[in-house]
Amino acid sequence: MRSFFKVFTVLTPLQMRQCVVLFLFVLIGSVLEAVGIGAIMPLLKVMGQPDILDTHLWLHTWAQRIGIATHAQLVVIMAALLILFYLAKNLFIALQARLQIWFAINQQVLYSKQIMYLYLERPYLFYLNHNSATLLRNVTGIGECVFSGILVPLFYLLSEMTTATFILVLLFMIDAFTAVIVAGVMGGVLVAILKGFRQIIARQAVNSNMCQKEFMKWVNQGIGSIKETKVMQNESFFFKEFSRSYAAFGVANRTFGFFNSLPRIIIEVFIVTALLSLIIVKILMGAMPSDILPLLGVLALAAFRLMPSANRIVSTFNNIKFQMPFFEEMYEELLKVREKMMDGETFIFPKKGEKMPFAKKISIEHISFRYAKDSKIIFSDVDFVIPKGAFVGIVGASGVGKTTLVDILLGLLEPNKGRVTVDNVDIKEQLSGWRSNLAYVPQVIYLIDASIAENIALGEEKDNIDLEHVQWAVRMAGLSGFVHELPSGLDTQVGDRGVRLSGGQRQRIGIARALYQNPEILVLDEATSALDTETEKAITKTILDFKGKLTIISIAHRLSTLENCDFKVRLVDGKSQIE
Repeated sequence: MRSFFKVFTVLTPLQMRQCVVLFLFVLIGSVLEAVGIGAIMPLLKVMGQPDILDTHLWLHTWAQRIGIATHAQLVVIMAALLILFYLAKNLFIALQARLQIWFAINQQVLYSKQIMYLYLERPYLFYLNHNSATLLRNVTGIGECVFSGILVPLFYLLSEMTTATFILVLLFMIDAFTAVIVAGVMGGVLVAILKGFRQIIARQAVNSNMCQKEFMKWVNQGIGSIKETKVMQNESFFFKEFSRSYAAFGVANRTFGFFNSLPRIIIEVFIVTALLSLIIVKILMGAMPSDILPLLGVLALAAFRLMPSANRIVSTFNNIKFQMPFFEEMYEELLKVREKMMDGETFIFPKKGEKMPFAKKISIEHISFRYAKDSKIIFSDVDFVIPKGAFVGIVGASGVGKTTLVDILLGLLEPNKGRVTVDNVDIKEQLSGWRSNLAYVPQVIYLIDASIAENIALGEEKDNIDLEHVQWAVRMAGLSGFVHELPSGLDTQVGDRGVRLSGGQRQRIGIARALYQNPEILVLDEATSALDTETEKAITKTILDFKGKLTIISIAHRLSTLENCDFKVRLVDGKSQIE
């Protein structure tokens, strides 16, 4: 139980104050629940004593003052007041539930947004070391886990425990012997169930968390590469791997569900048995059945309230425990979110900086790089200069680090030694300004499920897109003929990842996207290697139209693509050679 309260350590002081208010509502609601049960007993007593107005002078005097003359009228008035009390009580409980749900969902949305913000702020190297399916699960699931899965159920747990305590106190005031029996039986059963099922629940919680990451990975990989999956006829492989991990996820949740449903059966058997045994014991001790009738009524009502309460205590406890592995896995991230909110940070990313001055040259100065301390050295001494307006080809065998070099030029990776300078200024000093000079065209163009215009002006809101500039980029990228043939023109939807377009069309949209940014430097990372020869020639011709107007840095396996470049940089054994 103590470990559950760890969730409060990821909350800000404001959220803690809101939790205190919610707990006060829980406390008041629990008192009202107990009073509602206790209020039944006076009504039952009055109903069982037709001469009560004659035998109790104070009651007779009070009744006369408010116009009650008969026993029947007294019963009706008491029943009506009890109805009003229950209406007020349940309206308060509904308000309490609404506040809890409002708090949970608001904070759930906030924390998921914060995690997304936190991930988008991370350096590129972070993404090389994390599975995208796991990051997706973290962003979409952690807010729900913390608030809907742990915090609000924790309030429910405290509410049920408080309510049960007040009911037992009420029973103790009515009949101490009965209260001790009920408390002993219920407490013993709850402790036995929680201890008995603790290890099973914890084990299934860990299994479920691991399997969820696994099956999401296979969904992401199988559907994310659907074209290759179908061409290579690998549907059965991805289906088998997904089925295996999802089946294991199902086993963990099935086992948890079964053991989480058992307490209701066990608690009901024990409490009903205890209640009926109590009647037997009372009668054997000499009590008359008629004498224990009011007590029996209250006990029956208490039992019907305590049985579901006890079941909810166990079920909620187990559900929280089931969420804890995911919470523990994300705990450090949640603390970072808390720190950001405490510092008053908002969801504002740095604006694109003014272009870094670039008049003469880009210098790659004696760069060395490795991804981790225990990994192999990619570069030991890469050193060359790119004059402004030059067309430079980066060549070399597979695995020598061509893409890594481009990532360093883009400012995505930082060299272990050496530096990249523009007119003798380190790009680290003006990274945003440096990137404002750049446009990047990768081998695989990522297209969102939107229109051609939205893909070219990616990052701008639809209403803010400069359509004239888009049309210019389309002309410069050699897309005009294709776009004009489309019934919807630039508004044509490209489908998920551009599935409705050919490879050449996707690459040209990538080039148009790059040109839309008005770059001074165009970086091409195998931008034509996946295309057929004719399409490659056409796109290469389009790129050559910008020779002398833009500084072009191109990685290519096919040397024909680089026939017209000014010079080539060949990477060999971690060093650079100029050709």
